[in-house]
Amino acid sequence: MTTVMVTTMIALLLLGFPMMIPLITAAVIGFYMMFNGFGQMDTLIQQMMAGIRPASLIAVPMFILAADIMTRGQSANRLIDMVMAFIGHIKGGLAVSTAASCTLFGAVSGSTQATVVAVGSPLRPKMLKAGYSDSFTLALIINSSDIAFLIPPSIGMIIYGVISGTSIGELFIAGIGPGLMILCMFSIYCIIYAIVKDVPTEAKSTWRAGGSGSAGSLATWLSGHYCWWYLRRCV
Repeated sequence: MTTVMVTTMIALLLLGFPMMIPLITAAVIGFYMMFNGFGQMDTLIQQMMAGIRPASLIAVPMFILAADIMTRGQSANRLIDMVMAFIGHIKGGLAVSTAASCTLFGAVSGSTQATVVAVGSPLRPKMLKAGYSDSFTLALIINSSDIAFLIPPSIGMIIYGVISGTSIGELFIAGIGPGLMILCMFSIYCIIYAIVKDVPTEAKSTWRAGGSGSAGSLATWLSGHYCWWYLRRCV
């Protein structure tokens, strides 16, 4: 039975069908072979309804919708501006800001793919222009976006908690420490990389207006003003 199901899935994928079609077809074939026909179709329907019954799964499409809205809007750019205003002036500040922005965006959307698109699109050209290599830039964005799996609210943790019966709240609490630890390790590596490769630093933003620091002060105020609502949603 397993051979037939796997062969069917591979054949449909090679023919160009979307992933949904091979999965559904393999499941129907497995059900037919297991129960010798469709006489117990009511059992299949009951199992399908039981799988989507947990109320916790309602959060998954809502987080996906929120991530899509933030990706199409300007919230990611404002978040990046805010992070850059605070830590962009240190050695490797642009790379550290990329990792921090991915973490904060993942803390709101819970989606790794949305984080890659929203944060990676504006920051990759900036990092390449600043002197970072293309391989380092891509690796940093992709791996920093994976922190969204650990930082709550994580869509993967919600699904795992529903399937395994584990408390989703406990999973969220357990993921905060490892997520922040990975962010700190990425930040340390970015600083060391910038020192070794002698990557230039960004201009420092100041809180006081006047002189050469007026533009930096204005950027800091604007980024903090427009991103304050964003940080409240992380809490």
